Amino acid sequence: MRVKTLIPKSEARKIVLERRKEISEGEIAKKTEQIIKRLTNLDEFVEAQTVHCYISSRQGEVNTRMLINLMESWGKSIIVPKLNTATKTFWRGAFRGWHDLVKNDEGYFEPNAGIDDNLNDIDLIIVPAVAASVHGHRIGYGGGYYDKLLKNIYAPKFVLAFEFQLFDAIESTPSDMRVDKIVTELRVINTLNQSAF
Repeated sequence: MRVKTLIPKSEARKIVLERRKEISEGEIAKKTEQIIKRLTNLDEFVEAQTVHCYISSRQGEVNTRMLINLMESWGKSIIVPKLNTATKTFWRGAFRGWHDLVKNDEGYFEPNAGIDDNLNDIDLIIVPAVAASVHGHRIGYGGGYYDKLLKNIYAPKFVLAFEFQLFDAIESTPSDMRVDKIVTELRVINTLNQSAF
């Protein structure tokens, strides 16, 4: 039996950010298409009317802009996060087209105005991750914004990630929220079927 290594968050983040520098835009586009194809075959995605999705803005990320364009063509309502730096939380903003977005102080694109904090109509949330474990533990850039958000959303929580972002097990704390599924270019991992490490 192979021994699983529990990797510290800081080390996992460092490893993946280095790996991201090595992936070309062509590879990102190709692997993103494979990820989106797998995602669109999942019942949770097909049936979701309102999807909360981040807008990719960093080097080496899965290109969620491609996904957002696809969801628009499918007639889904798309909610994107708007940063509230005062409370370290997100407002919800309706995606009304790429022309409606502005870059915030953190370097992320977001709507011009936040709508409200109502999350009751969210059918699916696509969550960003720098790295993730097969058990559904994810790490971002350390702000804790998404852990707060996920505690208040009862819809399925998905991470879209490249295989190089995955580890057997990542250090976690009780405040870290697990995601339900991870979709990569090669597979769909149902984390609820993985025993916690």
